[in-house]
Amino acid sequence: MENGKLKNKNIFLDLIRILIAVDIGIVVFCYLEDNLKWLYNTQLAFFSTSLIILGAYIGISNSIKRQLENGNVGEDILKKYDDEFDLYDEEEQVDKKNLEKLKRKKLKWYEAMFFSFKGGFNILRILGYAFLIASFIYLNKQGIFDVYSFLFGISIVPAVSLIYAFINKKRFS
Repeated sequence: MENGKLKNKNIFLDLIRILIAVDIGIVVFCYLEDNLKWLYNTQLAFFSTSLIILGAYIGISNSIKRQLENGNVGEDILKKYDDEFDLYDEEEQVDKKNLEKLKRKKLKWYEAMFFSFKGGFNILRILGYAFLIASFIYLNKQGIFDVYSFLFGISIVPAVSLIYAFINKKRFS
C-alpha cells in the first residue's frame, strides 16, 4: 500500500514540475515576443485551471481514501453491487414484501447528486472556478481579453497531463 501511495505521489510531483516548466516557457516566450496580452490571458487561465485540477485530484483522492477506510473494496463490494438484494445467497431467504420495498426504494434526485459530487468538489476546486470566472470578467473589463490565448492557457494543464500519461503509461500500470 505504501509503495503505491509513494508511486502516485511521485507521478503527481513529476507532473507538477513539468507543468511549471511549460508555464515558465510560455512566460519567457511572451516576454520575448513582447506580448503582455497573451501573458496575462494565459497565466490567469493556467492558474485557475491548475486550481480546478488540483482541487479535483484532492477531492477524488480523499473520496477513495474514505472508501478504503470504510472497507468498500474487494469482492464484498462487487457482491454488494452485483447481488444487491442477496437473491443468490443460499444462507438467507428474502421475503417477497421486503424485496419489493427494496426494489421501489430509490434515491431522491438531490441525494443522488450529493453522493455523485461529494468526492469531486472541495473548496480549492470551487475557488478555481471562481478565479476562472473572475479572471475572464477582469480581462474583459480591462479590454485585454483574448479568446485564443485564454483558451490556450486553459488547455495547458489537460494537454500536458494527457501527453505525460501517454509517455509514461507503463508507470501507471
